[in-house]
Amino acid sequence: MTKEEMAALDKEIAALEEKVAQAHSTYDVLVDQLHALLMKRYPERQEKAIKNRLYEAYRKSGKSLDFIIDFMEHADNEDDYWN
Repeated sequence: MTKEEMAALDKEIAALEEKVAQAHSTYDVLVDQLHALLMKRYPERQEKAIKNRLYEAYRKSGKSLDFIIDFMEHADNEDDYWN
């Protein structure tokens, strides 16, 4: 490969790297906007709402916290859990 060909490739690489960086920046902004809109649309997905719902379910259940945590940690084996 000649020096001119290498220089041309280096120039193309630099141009594409700049485009990728710009696209990545745009992507990050769009993802942040999407996340904000989803949180407005589905407020029940917010961490605080989830914590409150879990706490209320725990409080109303009459079960111990250890029982509930153990149940949640073994949710994959739900059928075996009740036997």
